[in-house]
Amino acid sequence: MSTNWRGAHNLHLLSSFVPIFTDCSKSDGHVGCGVVFPSDTLSYRLHNCCSVFTAELVAIFSALQEISPSSQRDFIIYTDSMSALETLSHYDTQMHPVGLEILSVLQGLRNKGFHIIFCWVPSRVGISGNETADAIAKFASAFLPRALPYPDIKKSFVSHLFSVWQQSWSLQSNNKLRSVKPLIGLWPILPIRGADVKLTRLRMGHTRFTHRHLLFGERAPLCPTCHETFTIKHILIECPSFKCHREYHFNSSSVTLQDLVGETYHPNIFNFLKTIGYFMSI
Repeated sequence: MSTNWRGAHNLHLLSSFVPIFTDCSKSDGHVGCGVVFPSDTLSYRLHNCCSVFTAELVAIFSALQEISPSSQRDFIIYTDSMSALETLSHYDTQMHPVGLEILSVLQGLRNKGFHIIFCWVPSRVGISGNETADAIAKFASAFLPRALPYPDIKKSFVSHLFSVWQQSWSLQSNNKLRSVKPLIGLWPILPIRGADVKLTRLRMGHTRFTHRHLLFGERAPLCPTCHETFTIKHILIECPSFKCHREYHFNSSSVTLQDLVGETYHPNIFNFLKTIGYFMSI
């Protein structure tokens, strides 16, 4: 089964069809959908976990349910959600559950002689019906109980998990990696494994040179210039012995760990370490 939909340039050919506008709104703590008929409006508040895509489909589904008892048979539903229209353009057993509901209702309506066309309209271009649907969606208060689709539940759970993880990560002030990577998330991997391993050790602050003493029960290595324990931070940005090398390789003697080994690491970091003789000890 497929749905008929047209672009906004065909509006002049559809003057005999009853227009219906649908839209949704999602913000922190609020998800709503709105439906605008020629003489009435509907608006519902949905579960906060609902995605924009789900809300768009629920708006269309609500519009179809509302017109089911109508004596009028020709309707055109306007939406600014191209993704919703593309989903409804072909049947797939794995499609969004609300999409499946819509196709089922559409089939029933068409069996009763309804002629329903979908039309995409660009958002925020001054179309009054679309703007009204957006406005009532933003302030929808009547809650519409619906089962949450699995993708929405998963996305909400992952988002909450990352939020808790970030809060915990931000509190670890003594973690060497956190000073380089304040925000959790995946960073790109270097194509050469050896280089990627060295960069990862620099970011974590754990290298063979700075931590081998823990394995062999030896004393921590001391900087002969500063007389303090060698750390990656000391080598890369603090020790005055390497100031001229920093200026040569990084064009500055005042750099941060994020500048050198952050997500966008400095391209000369390995050349710097080779020059000062520490590259092979990472």
